[in-house]
Order: sequence, then C-alpha cells, then structure tokens
Amino acid sequence: MQWNPRRNELMDRRSFLKTTSTAVAAFAMPNTSVRATEPAAQGRLILPINRGWRYTPHKVEAAHAPSFDDSQFERVVLPHANTRVPWHNFDDARYEFLATYRRMFRTPSASRGKRAFVDFEGAMTASTVWINGVLLGEYKGGYTPFSFELTPHLHFSGNNVLVVQLDSTERSDIPPFGNVVDYLTFGGIYREVALRIVPTTWIDNVFVRPINVLSAKPSLEVDCFLAGAAAEGLMLEAQLIHEGKPIAHATQAVAHLPAPNANDSADPKYPAPVHASMETIHDPARHTIAFEPLDDIQLWDVDHPHLYTVNVRLSKEGHALDEDSRRFGFREAMFTDHGFSLNGKILKLRGLDRHQTFPFVGQAMPARVQRQDAKILRRQLHCNIVRTSHYPQSRHFSGRLR
Repeated sequence: MQWNPRRNELMDRRSFLKTTSTAVAAFAMPNTSVRATEPAAQGRLILPINRGWRYTPHKVEAAHAPSFDDSQFERVVLPHANTRVPWHNFDDARYEFLATYRRMFRTPSASRGKRAFVDFEGAMTASTVWINGVLLGEYKGGYTPFSFELTPHLHFSGNNVLVVQLDSTERSDIPPFGNVVDYLTFGGIYREVALRIVPTTWIDNVFVRPINVLSAKPSLEVDCFLAGAAAEGLMLEAQLIHEGKPIAHATQAVAHLPAPNANDSADPKYPAPVHASMETIHDPARHTIAFEPLDDIQLWDVDHPHLYTVNVRLSKEGHALDEDSRRFGFREAMFTDHGFSLNGKILKLRGLDRHQTFPFVGQAMPARVQRQDAKILRRQLHCNIVRTSHYPQSRHFSGRLR
C-alpha cells in the first residue's frame, strides 16, 4: 500500500479497529423441498437462502452461465467473509479483491402466478447479480440492503442458478472511499439473503407514525405503500397489537395504485415496484390508515421498553392477498436547551460507539452474535444510547438494543 498523508493521520484509529471489537437451511437445494423457517405472512413467503452457497475468491468470467461447473468452489454459509484476517497488523489489500458466489435452487410451487425477489441485506461492496445467465444489474454500496426481481427469469422445472460477482476493492465511485473517510470495510456477502415471494399486488413498505404521544389521547397513522398491478376492490386493514392482544382496528379502501411503468422492468408484464419516499406529499403508492385516539397507551422508555405491533393486511372481497407488520413504541424524543428529552423528561445519555467489526471475520457475524453485542452494551455496560458508527447496522443488533 502506498503511503498517503490522509491515511497516515488516521492510522492510530485504523490500528485500533483492526485489533478490537465489542466483544437450518430454509430454501431448497436441488431435489429437496422448500419450507419457511419463520411464520410466513398470508400471501407471501420469506425463504432464507443462507446455506448451500459455493464460493471462490476469484472473478470467474464464465461462472454466470447455468451450466458452469462450480464443484471445485468452496462450500460456504452466509454471513460470509471473503477472507479471514489476522487479529492485527494486516494490510487492507488482504480483503480487497473480486470474488464469485453461486447458489442453485428449485423454484417453490407457491411462487406460480406471483412475483419473486431476491433480497440481500448487505454485501461489500459492489454486487453484480445474474439469475439463470441473465444479468440483473449491479448494486453499489455495502451498507444498505438491495433487491432484484427474479420473476420473468425463473424456471419452474429444473434448477435455477443465482450468481453474485462481488467487488470488494476500494472504488472512488462508491462511498466511503476516495481517501475522504477512514473505514475498514472488509468483504463478502456478510449479511443474510432471502427469497421473497409476493402477490402481483403487494405491500411494499409500512411506516408507523405515533402522534401526540404525551397527550391523554394519542393517535396513530400507518402509511402503507402498495406496489404491483392495478386492481379494484382492494381494502387495507390494520390491527394494533400489544402483548399479543389486539387493542384497536382500522380499515381503509384503496382508491388508486401507481401506474406501472413498463420501461422500469426487464419485462413489461412485471412492472418494477415503486420505492416510495416518506417525504413525498402526493405519493400514489402511499395509503394512510388512521387510528382514532387511543386509550391506555404505555410509553416506551429505556427502563420500560413497551412495544406494540401493527399488522397490515391487504385484501380483496374478503380474501387476504398480503400481510406485513411493524414493531414500534410510543415515545417522544428530542434535544432541548436543557438536554435530551425522552417523553418530556430530561435524560442523561451514557453510551459508546459501536462498529460492526469482529476479530478475524470483519463484519460477517450471524444474528446471535449481533444480539449478544446489544446485550453487552445494555445489560453489562449499562448504556442507554449507542452511536452506530457510522452506517446502517444489522437488524439483529438494532432490533435488540432495548
């Protein structure tokens, strides 16, 4: 590695990060059946595909071809680091290379007549993806999840082959590189991957917005973003659940859907979903369900983390098409002239920075270790805030820090 003044200024921090850290297959391989490892929502299937991958630490030009023989590739399980690094004193170039991942599977029969997507929760840093020899595209960025639609390219008889060519080098067109920010990124498909099967019209996202939580009558708005083919007679139903018991219910008819743009999809029969922005005022994909003022709501705070669930169902003529849910808490958090305020009371913040970096494997740690980090920070170190330095982290960590 060539000497660089900017890198030299930050070498102490890089050395620290290199040496320290906070301390069953669900998808079918060929000739096996498919089953979900978590309860599937009505109308959709979420099928983890973390086992059964083949891997080589090289760019293999012909590997995207379905007939390619990958029997000499290593068998790996996701999350996966593209190489194991020493405890300390290693060069960044050790993990900066191109690698190839392949996964063979059979299409589940439940996907007939539906839309199929592959969802990557994180791969470092640029991912070029093929299905059955068809190039789906490249996603640039290692910290955020991404998806590709598989629907028009799937085979219902025989095997399907999913291929990822992963570029883990430092590229000036992808943040945080360019000698501006000092990061250790590591490499590999370091978070989980799943196949998502949804109806032709489905719930693309759900955003929950508590309102007036400190008043005697708090309320709730649930933004439901729909995608897919236009249809009439659709209804949205939302149920508010606390400790396993339904406590409120609201419905709203779906008056419109966004017009599909065939140019956004490889096949006009499968228009691309609209990825809506929460800030868009007149978003045709968004439908808001309002709950009337609610009684006996328990606030979330650091000592009493009361959580609620909103379950949203999309139906037509009484038949459920799709479901999704979100877990949340009623709380008001803000910074004031007197300090940080939680639910109207000043709270002294005590916390630490947390990088998603572990010894030997960098960022590629499974859910149980991510959850354990949260437990250490909250229960052993008694933190009430964590600075997630400086990027979206694993859902297993952020969902358990309470």
